[in-house]
Amino acid sequence: MPANVVTVEALQERLSANPFNAWMGLEIQSLTEEELVVSLKWREEMVSNPKAKYTHGGILGALVDTVADFMIAAKVGMPVPTVDMRVDYHRAAMPGDLKCVARVVKLGGTNSVAEAYVYDGDEKLIASGRGTYFTAAAKPKE
Repeated sequence: MPANVVTVEALQERLSANPFNAWMGLEIQSLTEEELVVSLKWREEMVSNPKAKYTHGGILGALVDTVADFMIAAKVGMPVPTVDMRVDYHRAAMPGDLKCVARVVKLGGTNSVAEAYVYDGDEKLIASGRGTYFTAAAKPKE
């Protein structure tokens, strides 16, 4: 697998430039050749059910998609369009900060695949998913 082509600072800048990602407050915690770790600070606006206080599944799905995409972005130099994605919800996400860890499964010239795992503050698996991303979009046009 090729080395990361962007720095953590450049990747964070690109991540925060997206208004939705900025609203979610995503912060890169670490980036290695193998994985990207991003934190999400929980806020009341992320609640799905006001009585139960669970974090909305859409937030969890967006976290999986975004962090998987940005793990690929670290390899190809820019975020790329999502072609397909699935998310599995393993338990309710109670109020509290979350951590998402992504890894590249396959880096390809046309499409790439990455997976991501969302954990709560107790390191319990909350959600996981896998996405396919159109990496041909990162190639310069001739």
